[in-house]
Amino acid sequence: MKDPREPHEILFSRTEILFFVTFFVVFPILTSVEHDIYEKASLSVTFESIWEEIFLGTIRMFPYLLYYKMVLPFLFEKRYLIFGLLVLVLLLFLNLYKIYIQYWLVSKLWFLPEQTIRDATRWYESEVVLFHFSIMYIFRELLVVSALGYFVHSGKQEKQLNEIKNQQLQSELTYLKVQLQPHFFFNTLNNIFALAMQKSDKTAPLIARHAEMMRYILYHSNQQSVGLMKEVDFLKNYVEAEMLRYSDKTEISFETQGINDSYVIEPLLLLPFIENAFKHGLQDNTLGGFVCIVICLIENELTVQVRNSKLAEPSQHPKGIGLQNASGRLKLLYPKHQIFTSETENEYEVNLTLNLIAHD
Repeated sequence: MKDPREPHEILFSRTEILFFVTFFVVFPILTSVEHDIYEKASLSVTFESIWEEIFLGTIRMFPYLLYYKMVLPFLFEKRYLIFGLLVLVLLLFLNLYKIYIQYWLVSKLWFLPEQTIRDATRWYESEVVLFHFSIMYIFRELLVVSALGYFVHSGKQEKQLNEIKNQQLQSELTYLKVQLQPHFFFNTLNNIFALAMQKSDKTAPLIARHAEMMRYILYHSNQQSVGLMKEVDFLKNYVEAEMLRYSDKTEISFETQGINDSYVIEPLLLLPFIENAFKHGLQDNTLGGFVCIVICLIENELTVQVRNSKLAEPSQHPKGIGLQNASGRLKLLYPKHQIFTSETENEYEVNLTLNLIAHD
């Protein structure tokens, strides 16, 4: 959606208006006041000078507004030849503008100081002076206005770059979520199918658990963030569903500390780490094994520890997209996250730490 305040939809932004008014009106007024106080040692003409500078500053401003809007953009587009030619045209226009607009108009305004009117009349009627401006003075003004243009142009470029980066980020996150959901549903159906083939009594409870998790995925996974407690409840349901599939020989624990909804998290971000622990720690393990999960929140720092046993024979399951997906999302959403893994002969451990954003 376009911002209604975009520069191409308004003539001048507030920053630009403030600059031109300050530079061409306020500064001359302050200079005039300072001159009256320190040079003339009097305040008698101060208010008269103020009105004069307001009017003259407004007139002087116009050519530079034209330069800013119609000439300077060619410089930023690197069309240097056109820019140079337009500057020459502007100087010619400025000379004519001073004679036929500034001097002529001021000479007709009776409410201005008499000396100002006389000076304007003399310059307007002069046939000797070829250029009615100082080249160094004009280029000083153009340089200052160009500096404003560069500042505004750089700000627009940075804003556009950030918008492009945000669009790319959202596209990547959407792609990763689209990957994750079919992956989860496929694994879920495999688990249910395996128990159904065994005609296990655990099939119906497992279907019920998975129904709750699928409902969460359908209604919450497309959100940009969810309350931390909702996400942890989903993970708890996942672990309890997994418990139904394994014998009493396995040790499965799920502990939480300090979890609340004061902070939000990207949905389904932690699932691949837990899912991977079950897949490679207990899958097809008839001799037992363990999966221990601890999720702890201290202020805004979330720590997740996942430990699982290693199979006597390495699992034949290849590394799926789950962990790659999680790694990609962590880099995009939590670039300052920390993740450490350790491995022994019998155990594998993952420790993840990231800083969460407070709930709106």
